[in-house]
Amino acid sequence: MTLTTWAALAALFVILAIWFFWKRTERVPCRLELERTHEHLHAHVELMGFFPEPGDSVRVEDDIVTIEYGTTETREAEAVVTRASALRRAWTRFTGRFEFYELYDVGFE
Repeated sequence: MTLTTWAALAALFVILAIWFFWKRTERVPCRLELERTHEHLHAHVELMGFFPEPGDSVRVEDDIVTIEYGTTETREAEAVVTRASALRRAWTRFTGRFEFYELYDVGFE
């Protein structure tokens, strides 16, 4: 292979790497549903008017939340959604098919 071919391959690799790691963020209002009871300990986030896709990440920005035992609380907050690039989204969909079996555990005791 010639030097020109290697340079073209290197440029293509750099462009794909930039495209793969390119991210953009959006601020979205959300609702937090918190519960700390004998039956449940959970925090659910409902994004208002937004649907995350494969590869996206969501970070809720709010004050530190502590709730008393036996209570349930709902509050409004803001989430920062980091959107994945089209290439990362496709990669996440492709690799997600192989990671399906990590979602459950089978034990023989």
